[in-house]
Amino acid sequence: MKSSLRHDVQGLRALAVAAVILCHVTGWPRGGFAGVDVFFVVSGFLITGLLLREADDTGRVSLGAFALRRLKRIAPASLLVIAATLAAAWFLFNQARFASTLADGVSAVLLVSNWRFALEGTDYFASEAAVSPLQHLWSLSVEEQFYLVLPLVVLAVVALTAPVRDARGRRRARGVALGAVVGMLVAASFGFALWQSASAPTVAYFSTLTRVWELGAGALLAVVAPAVAWVFGRVGTAGRAVVGWAGFAGVVASFVLLDETVPFPGPWALAPVLATLAVLAAGIGASAHRYLLPIANPVTTAVGTLSYSLYLWHFPVLVFLVMLLPAGTQTTLIVLGVTVVVSVLGYLLVEQPLHRMPVGPSRVRLDRGDAAERWVAWRERFGAQVMLSGAALVVVVIASTVVVQLALKGEGPLQLASPAQAVPASGAGSGAGGAAPAPAENPEVALQAELWAAASATAWPTDLSPSLDAAIAETSSRNPAAGCFDVGSTPDASACTWGSGDAPHRLVLVGDSTALAYAPAFRRIADDSGGQWRVTAVGLYGCRFTTVDVQNDGAGVTEACPQRKADVAAMVRDLQPDLVVVSNAFALGTSTARQPLGVGDLVSATLAETAQYGLPGRVVYLAPPPLGADLGTCYSPVKSPQDCNAGIDQTWYDFESATEAAVAAAGTGDHVVGSLGFSCAEGYCPAFAGTVPTKYDSVHITPEYAERIASSIRWELVQQGLMQ
Repeated sequence: MKSSLRHDVQGLRALAVAAVILCHVTGWPRGGFAGVDVFFVVSGFLITGLLLREADDTGRVSLGAFALRRLKRIAPASLLVIAATLAAAWFLFNQARFASTLADGVSAVLLVSNWRFALEGTDYFASEAAVSPLQHLWSLSVEEQFYLVLPLVVLAVVALTAPVRDARGRRRARGVALGAVVGMLVAASFGFALWQSASAPTVAYFSTLTRVWELGAGALLAVVAPAVAWVFGRVGTAGRAVVGWAGFAGVVASFVLLDETVPFPGPWALAPVLATLAVLAAGIGASAHRYLLPIANPVTTAVGTLSYSLYLWHFPVLVFLVMLLPAGTQTTLIVLGVTVVVSVLGYLLVEQPLHRMPVGPSRVRLDRGDAAERWVAWRERFGAQVMLSGAALVVVVIASTVVVQLALKGEGPLQLASPAQAVPASGAGSGAGGAAPAPAENPEVALQAELWAAASATAWPTDLSPSLDAAIAETSSRNPAAGCFDVGSTPDASACTWGSGDAPHRLVLVGDSTALAYAPAFRRIADDSGGQWRVTAVGLYGCRFTTVDVQNDGAGVTEACPQRKADVAAMVRDLQPDLVVVSNAFALGTSTARQPLGVGDLVSATLAETAQYGLPGRVVYLAPPPLGADLGTCYSPVKSPQDCNAGIDQTWYDFESATEAAVAAAGTGDHVVGSLGFSCAEGYCPAFAGTVPTKYDSVHITPEYAERIASSIRWELVQQGLMQ
C-alpha cells in the first residue's frame, strides 16, 4: 500500500474514532455513531486487499495464516479490555448488572455479542438505561463474522481461476468472479437492511445481515482497485482532489446531520459508506495526497494508529466514570483524558508488542537461528517499552482510584429531619360512601418514618430482605399473581383468587403490570380479613386497561391486550364484586397506530373501560407509585443509597390530578386512592424502607414491599368507607 493511501486510511480511522467517542461522551456530533460504518468500509477494503495480494504473490490463500494474523491483531487488546471491564464490574456493579456484563463479555470473546444485544432488544441510543460497558464490542463481532466467510470466498475464487495460465488473465478472471460474488452479497445485504430497518430497527442495528454490505462495499473497492487506479491515472490529480474532498465532506456531514431518528443502517448508512469509498478511491495509486491535509497529517496518522485501542477503551471508561462521578464538564474532560491515557498504555503495553510477536508463518523460510534472532530483536524493541508502560499503568491506576474516592465522598449526605407530624391520607379521592371508623393509627405514619430514614441514609442496610441484588434478579418471579398477568390465554379466575370461598365480600384487581405488582398486597388483605374478603387478580403485563389500545413492544402484548380486556370485563360482570380496583401505569404512550396519547386521552379511556363493568360507585382507581431511580444504574456497593433517591415526576402528578378530576366529573361515585403515603416522604422516593427494597426496577414494587404496604392500602379503603 502506498504511503498516501496509508495516510488516508489512518486519517479516516482517526476521524471515525473521534466522532464515535465524542458522540458517546459529549452527545455531539449526534451522528458520530456512523463512525462505525466508516470503520466497516475501511476494514473490508484493507482485509480484502491483503487477501488479494497474497493470492497474487503466492497463488493461494492460507486460511491458517490469515486466522493467526487476525488473532494477533484483535485478541490481545480486546481480551485485555474485556478482562479489565469484568474486574471493574465485579467491584462496582450490583450482582444482576455484573452477571449481565459477564454474559456480554463471554459473547464478546465468542464474537457473537451483536446477536446477544439484538436478541435482548438493546436500544443502542438509550441513554438512561444501565448500559453495558461492553456494548460497543458488537461491531467487532460483526467484522470477525464477516472475516470467517470472506477468506473462504476468496479461496474458492482463487481455486476456480487457477486453471487460467496467463497471470494477467488469471487476475482479471479472479477480479470479475470475486466482484460478482461480493456485489451480489452487498446488494442482498443492503436490501435486507432496508426491510429490517423499517420492520425491526433495534435488531437491524446490530445484525450482521444488515451490516455485511458495508464491509462488502470496502471489499468490492479493493477488488476493482486496479480499474480505479487506471481511471484516476487519466483524470489526474485534480480529479483525485475533487473526489477526495467530496468524500471527506460527506463523512463529516454524515456525523453532523444524521441522528437516531433516521432509519439505520438502511438506507442512511449509505451516506458515510459512499463518502468513505470516495476518500479511499481517490487515494488508490496516488504517490502523494497533500490536498487532503485534514486526514493526511502526522496528528491524524497518530490517532489512526491508536484508533483500535481508543475505540476499545472509551466505552468502559465512560460507563464506569459517569457512574462514579457527578455529571458536568469536569467529568467529561476526565473521561476523555483517562480514555487517551489508558488507550496509549494499552497500545504500548499489550496491543503493539503482541501484534508484532515473531510467531507464525513467514514468507521467507527461516532456520532456527533466524527465528531466535527475530525474538532477540523483538525483546530489544519492546522490552523497555513494556516495562515503562507497566510502571505508568500502575501510576494511572493509583491516581484514578484516589480521584474516584474523592469524588465519591462528594458533599456529604442529605440532612433530612424527621417529619413533624403524620401525613394525611394520600389521595382521599372523590365519591361518597359512609366513612368507617379509622384504625387507631394510620399505618402510613410508620412507613413515612422508614421512607424518610432511607432517603437520608448514607450506607446500604446489611439486613435488606430480600437483598437488592436478589430483588433486581428475581423481579416478579415470587409474585403469586405472576401467571395471571402473562401473555397467552386468559387464566381461569379460580387460579388467581385468594381468601375464603365463603367470604361475603369480593374484590377484583385488574390492570397492567402495576396491578400485578400490587397483587401481593391484596392477597394479604384477603388473608388478614378474617374470612370477610375474597380477592381475584387478573390482567396483562404491559396492557393498559383502557378502551384505546396502547402500543407495547413486548412480544405478543399488543396482540393479546384487546381479548384480555374483553375477557376480564366479562368476568367482572359475572362476579359482580363489591369492589373493582384498577391500576395502570402513569405514563404517556401511543396508540397501535402510533398516534400520541396524552394524559387526558388515557384517563378518559380508563374510565370508559371500567364503565363497561356496570358497577358505578364500586370502582377504585389505585395510583401506581411514582417512578423510582433506575436500580441497574444507581445501585452499587460503592455508592450511597442517596444515589437511588428519586423525585416525583410531573407526569405522575398530571395523571393523579386528571384522574381525580375525571372521576369527580363523571358523578358515578367511584373512588381514587393515591400512593404517595407508602412510596415517598416529602418528595423523596428511596429504594428501600426499613429492611425491605421498595422496587426491583424503576417501575414495579417488590412482592415483599407490596405485602408491607397492604395495611396502608386497606387503611385508605377504610377511610373512604369501602372496607370495615
